[in-house]
Amino acid sequence: LSRATANLWHSGRHNARLARLLCNTAAVDGTPAEQRMVGLLEQQLEATDVVVRDVSGGCGSMYQISVVSPKFKGLPLVKQHRLVNDVLKEEISGMHGLTLKTKAA
Repeated sequence: LSRATANLWHSGRHNARLARLLCNTAAVDGTPAEQRMVGLLEQQLEATDVVVRDVSGGCGSMYQISVVSPKFKGLPLVKQHRLVNDVLKEEISGMHGLTLKTKAA
């Protein structure tokens, strides 16, 4: 299981979202681009939970990203998003769309 899947399971939120993760190979294993973004966010933001999902049908032009990090504590949502944007600046430059959710750990 991926870290995101394990976190959902252990948190007790094993619902339709977990089922989708388990049934979607790309979400569990991740494309190279998804894996790179997860690694960058975990490393640079000390993220405790990261989900990166290509929602463009596999072409890599649109992503849904969810990040939980202790570095977000006390920061307004706009500043949390700026931190993620700074980490993924290069990757975002090639995207057509991004849905971002952040939360303090």
